[in-house]
Amino acid sequence: MEIMQKIEDVLNEQVRPMLEGHGGDAKLADYADGVVWLEMQGACSGCPSADVTTRLFIKQTLRAALPDEIKKVELTQMVDPELLAFARKVSRAGKEGDV
Repeated sequence: MEIMQKIEDVLNEQVRPMLEGHGGDAKLADYADGVVWLEMQGACSGCPSADVTTRLFIKQTLRAALPDEIKKVELTQMVDPELLAFARKVSRAGKEGDV
């Protein structure tokens, strides 16, 4: 069985049911050299706890199921860099009273 399918199976059986209980999901974005890249979706997308959830729950679950294949679990960029720059600009302007 291909590694991407093995990862999907673990996500489907052990990870997604928990995330779905919170209105979220995780999409397998990529896998290379022992690193799994996930995109958090639904209520998990942009959630401040998503990074903690990934590090604690998802990484432990994937590594326990596939110890030889999984070294690291990372989140893909969840916010467009241009949007993030705009938000920072607006935030700075608000602090300076220029909004």
